[in-house]
Amino acid sequence: MPAVLNGDTNIFYEIKGHGVPIIFIHPPAMGRKVFYYQGLLAEHFQVIFPDLSGNGDTTGPEKKVTILGYAEEIRAVLDHLNIDKAVILGYSSGGAIAQEFALSFPERTLGVILSGGFPEVLSEAFRYEHILGMYFVKHFPGFLRYIIATSHTNDKEVRNEILDHMKKANLNMWFESYDRSLHYSCTDRLQNLNVPLLLIYGSRDFVNQHLRSYRRYVSFQTAIIKGISHQVPTKKWQLFNQVITGFVQQQFN
Repeated sequence: MPAVLNGDTNIFYEIKGHGVPIIFIHPPAMGRKVFYYQGLLAEHFQVIFPDLSGNGDTTGPEKKVTILGYAEEIRAVLDHLNIDKAVILGYSSGGAIAQEFALSFPERTLGVILSGGFPEVLSEAFRYEHILGMYFVKHFPGFLRYIIATSHTNDKEVRNEILDHMKKANLNMWFESYDRSLHYSCTDRLQNLNVPLLLIYGSRDFVNQHLRSYRRYVSFQTAIIKGISHQVPTKKWQLFNQVITGFVQQQFN
């Protein structure tokens, strides 16, 4: 199985296709399976799907979760593959890692794509969502896995793949990932983000209120996908893939 040893962690990843490299960063516990449909982008690009430590098929001891630590794991995967620069795509809380990577390692970043991204948790509703997630990880992880998996797709096969993959997540690291996402902020550094940025949101996703924050500090392109909330990569994958293809081809081909 393709993997890279980073310290005492063996980071599993999948890689497909050729061309401009895009590395995909998943939200807590979901692992690379949340990008089930983005494998089709290998027709145009080189796509890379790692499982971050504590997730999926990546193995190693339990360790303290940090956003920068996860960004360093992304760098380790790129180093292993001899990729100098890549487009960094983060979904949901994976967007915190994507932004941290771009800000900490600008020399390794071609561009940034965020789906449901945010520079920090700004609203009480979003804060409560994180706290509720942490509560369920501690007390009802099986129920939370089922809710997340079923909310992402109506396809039973894909749902079961995501659900089975989520069962591999380390519960303590899952909890810590939500906590780090809740307390993460890069707002005061956004002006240093000097690469092409694409923001993708569902029209029904209350996270899209964070567009106001980005407008204050950085230029970007945006795509609002109608008729969907947060789960754009799986529930509106055709449009999601189309938007990514257009952005990457326009900016980097």
